[in-house]
Amino acid sequence: MNPALRTITLCVSAFIVAGALCIIALVASGLIPSYFITESISRDSAWIEQRGDYPVFFSETPKYRYDGFTDGIMLMQAIPDDNLSAVENAVMAPYHAIGDGTPGGDGTGGISPTQALLSLVADPDIEQQRDYVLYWHGYVVPLRILLTFMTPSTIIALQCVVFAVLSLLTFEVFRRTGGWSFALAFLVSLVATFAWITPLGFTHFTVFHLALIATLALWWILQSAKRHEWVVPLFLVVGLFTAFFDLLTIPLLTFLLPLSLYLLWLIKVRKESSLLKAIYAGVAWLAGYAGFWASKWAMTAIVYSAEYANSEFAYALAMRSGTAGEGLGFRFAAIYNNLYQLFAAHPDGSLLMGEFFAIVAAVTVALVAIWWLMVKMSRTSFEQVKLALPMLLVALGPYVWYFVVAQHSTFHSWFTWRLQTASIVAAIFFVLLSIDWSNLLCKKPVKTREK
Repeated sequence: MNPALRTITLCVSAFIVAGALCIIALVASGLIPSYFITESISRDSAWIEQRGDYPVFFSETPKYRYDGFTDGIMLMQAIPDDNLSAVENAVMAPYHAIGDGTPGGDGTGGISPTQALLSLVADPDIEQQRDYVLYWHGYVVPLRILLTFMTPSTIIALQCVVFAVLSLLTFEVFRRTGGWSFALAFLVSLVATFAWITPLGFTHFTVFHLALIATLALWWILQSAKRHEWVVPLFLVVGLFTAFFDLLTIPLLTFLLPLSLYLLWLIKVRKESSLLKAIYAGVAWLAGYAGFWASKWAMTAIVYSAEYANSEFAYALAMRSGTAGEGLGFRFAAIYNNLYQLFAAHPDGSLLMGEFFAIVAAVTVALVAIWWLMVKMSRTSFEQVKLALPMLLVALGPYVWYFVVAQHSTFHSWFTWRLQTASIVAAIFFVLLSIDWSNLLCKKPVKTREK
């Protein structure tokens, strides 16, 4: 069979199988008796109330806090509504809400998911009057299973262990592929974005864990030439799983982190150009992500109506992308907000957007000048620099996402800024790959004149 046709066949087959398994798992998890789940959550009622909607870790600054607000919604959606069928629970994702207000970006508003969750577990017969059809909410599958015998705080402890193990394994994968410097770059990215506090809540655990697992799976595939045909289908399945498990946090990380390993492997091991293969991987991930997300619209239309599905999805797309009456400046503001979160220990908006971008531009020019000087001093070949260039596309990926999904990236910049984990990894990788360090660091012997 033609290689391209075989890849397409594998992708289609993988999409159908993985998508079917996800839907079956989601519907089946809705059959778990809600009693077991509410009992587990109620045992942690005091801890949940003390934690609140926005618990902080390092300081009161939003970038260092957990999203307990969304955690509360996720835990409520993990409780099946006994008045609905398993299929209806899967489509509607019902939850209970207090008040009619809309939560503001700073966590204020008429709705407190923490209090709503406590009310629901105290009286399971309360009506779950809200729904959230826009996403698949696949995270409820592991939550429902674990909540049948574990409390939320115990699950978080388990997440911390899993995250630590996956991070160490990913560190080792980067070390084996590129060396210690590349592995340390990965650790630097986790520290710089405070990614290591994400398993202390439920909101981000699926994205970070999925990104790490995808990177490990990709490395395993790359170890055997017989498995290389599964690289593109893997990116498609990862995109599909991201659409299934994620509640629109930083989904692009599940593409960019494994892509950085793929490019590193192509450059260090295969010594070949990686741009075209990176494009194939990107198209596959996007097809999996967008394709499976669109299938939620189809399922909603089938179970309820196309008119209902259209109204929900069209409005959500316009709002989250920032196309609902927002101009070009709003999109650059999304990039500004997320960069500000990364660079400022306590971002307070004291630097206006124009001033901030001017400083970033000046620092970028200085860094590029230093990098170019190092390239010239090391007499690095143009071919080596050219091979490393696709890493810059990975580094720019988060800012493209912020520009496109502007509204969400602006109002939730206090957690979407962590997508720049991929930017830090890729930027350091580019510097490491684009300079001939052996020439730069070695000292030439001083020639002496013979007498």
